[in-house]
Amino acid sequence: MTIKSLQEILRDILKEGRKTPGEWKTISAPTPDRSGSDLLLFHPKIGPIYQVRAYEKNPFQMTGMGTKIARDVDEDFLKLVENRKTHGNLGILDLNYRIIREALNEGVALDNIFLNALKGRKDQGIDFLNLGDAFRSGGQKPLPVLTERQKKLDREYKRLMKREGKTTMYG
Repeated sequence: MTIKSLQEILRDILKEGRKTPGEWKTISAPTPDRSGSDLLLFHPKIGPIYQVRAYEKNPFQMTGMGTKIARDVDEDFLKLVENRKTHGNLGILDLNYRIIREALNEGVALDNIFLNALKGRKDQGIDFLNLGDAFRSGGQKPLPVLTERQKKLDREYKRLMKREGKTTMYG
């Protein structure tokens, strides 16, 4: 039951996404105190289910944390989320500078590296999912806290907010 930093949990999600690509869903909702956003990420057929809690530190940086809240998706979870709006745009950028540098040294143009990565080539040193509007809650109600992992995430997020001196999403 490990709570991980935003960067660590996104790396875990990216790793899981490589094993089971496609069909991933995201559901976004405001945190219970409306200080940030909760994001559920899951593969609807096989799981796992991740929850990420984050806020915009500034227009260019998000900070937060997350955890895997379940290994599998069950009927109860699907009933819980069936009436919520899902977002299909989620992204994580993972760069391997060594591979990028090697490609550049071999004469591959930077725009070709990006274009090849967008086409799904994994040998370009760039791996990503698309963030898009995944953290926009669209007026949804906060997510219910059902598991011990979610309760621990809630406590750790409150500690982070206190350390950062945050009381609202932008305050």
